[in-house]
Amino acid sequence: MSIWTSEASTTDPSRLVFGPVRHGDAVVRLRPPRLSDFARWREIRLRDRAHIEPYWASSPLAWEQRHTPRLWARECLVARAAMRAGRRYSGVVEIDGQFAGQVDYTVVDPVSATAEVSAWIESDAAGRGLMGLALFLVCDTMFGTHGITRLLAPVSTENRAAQRCLAGLGFRHQATMALAYDAGGARKDHALWAMTPADLATDRLPPLIPADAHRPTPAAAARAVSRRVLALAATRLWVWRLRERLRRYRPTRPVSLPVPDQPNTVVRTLTSADRESWLRYAPSVCEPSGRGAWYRARWHARFGLHSPTGLRLVLEVDGSVAGEIRLYDSPLPCQATGLYTWADPDRVDAGLWAAAVRAVVDHGFGALGVRRFAAEVPVDAPAAKVLDAAGFHHEGVLTGHRGPSGHTTDHDLWGLT
Repeated sequence: MSIWTSEASTTDPSRLVFGPVRHGDAVVRLRPPRLSDFARWREIRLRDRAHIEPYWASSPLAWEQRHTPRLWARECLVARAAMRAGRRYSGVVEIDGQFAGQVDYTVVDPVSATAEVSAWIESDAAGRGLMGLALFLVCDTMFGTHGITRLLAPVSTENRAAQRCLAGLGFRHQATMALAYDAGGARKDHALWAMTPADLATDRLPPLIPADAHRPTPAAAARAVSRRVLALAATRLWVWRLRERLRRYRPTRPVSLPVPDQPNTVVRTLTSADRESWLRYAPSVCEPSGRGAWYRARWHARFGLHSPTGLRLVLEVDGSVAGEIRLYDSPLPCQATGLYTWADPDRVDAGLWAAAVRAVVDHGFGALGVRRFAAEVPVDAPAAKVLDAAGFHHEGVLTGHRGPSGHTTDHDLWGLT
């Protein structure tokens, strides 16, 4: 059972505080980030660059340029808005009253209540079990109070210390994703770990011991980000959000891809002429059915890969729809384009289906600039053999996972780079 206090309600993550609790000779507390944390955040991140940067997302900016007052203000604004919307918890790890790291969880699938966890801690505190304690405090409460049913944690295969920490908490290794993240200046393999409430290793951890809170020093509290910098960060964040929203509704050219060595077969953009076929197939492939769902699918088809439902391509055989291949921004914790496909088994054999998938993959790597594909397929589903024939590699099994079809079951994860 976790120990938490709250400045308002425990259902509002933006005011949620965990601890303080004692661990050995240290007192640990988690709280939301503050603008006044900037100086300490920058100091640690610059000092511990060699320990953090190899596992941090790559950027064209120099490491020092990534730790400015404006970027810290932006991080605080993004965290506060996401927490108030219930999509995230962003916590500062305090050790003996001093900023020492961060823990985040972000909801990646609200329907299945699945969230992604990430964390870092200063090198002086590493190896003492303090990060494991901080993660335990968050995981226990997210499971017990906030209804999260599954936590995911992607970790570089080179970061063995982080993987030991996750295993000690009860996380289970699910898959190894090839070249899944651009971190430290290069694409790197990442292990995907997952945990459910039943996995949380409460029996392996020492009991939580409440402690008196340390108060921050006045000097630390005074070094806050200026109002001018905060206003600039807020303005740029608003512009970026608007641009990202508009990007999802930017019209794209229709796609038409002939399938090699398959006469009268083409993969193309969904059109108004496909309505009857789409409505007939939708219930059997777990698509929302009805006129409203059709008009949404048709509308989104105009905007391509980054639309709310992605790039929907129909597999046309002898002049009529016989299947679909959809590309979308994958909700999995990896930098990948998701691929979901189905086909009518009475009209499409495995060879034709695989050739069609390969044509779409080649289009993705070429015209769309995709760097990695990820496909989640229920275990033993016919699509698994198709993906194998199309060149995908089996990377692991996601247990109790809600895939793109809407089914919650064990899914094979297939990847291609």
